[in-house]
Amino acid sequence: MKIKTTYNIRLICNDLVDQSKKEGLLFSKGILFFVLYDQETPIAFFGLKINNKTALIKCDYVSKDYRGNKLLYKMIKYRLEWLKKKAPSIKKVFANTTEMATSSHIKAGAKILNQYKNKITKVEYEIL
Repeated sequence: MKIKTTYNIRLICNDLVDQSKKEGLLFSKGILFFVLYDQETPIAFFGLKINNKTALIKCDYVSKDYRGNKLLYKMIKYRLEWLKKKAPSIKKVFANTTEMATSSHIKAGAKILNQYKNKITKVEYEIL
């Protein structure tokens, strides 16, 4: 599997974006996307919103046919390693996770900051 980066996710995997929106994924501007391929087919994407000293994990989506392969955990770890190499000034990374994704974030080293009534959990990673 290979990974490519883009700020224009629709240009690379429009069908996956449409699927993700039907499942409730929300997008914002200024996200660096990582697109995961199986051969030449995009099967997942995940994003980072990079600020001066922090980053926010955003927009994780895996095609239904590829779910259950621990890809979310691998995508989280990939972003953290990418930040260590490409953006060493970033020392804290945050994510607002769904109930289903929180365990993958905890496994990847996140600490819970807040659990909201709408079942969203805010987590934080410290990159050393």
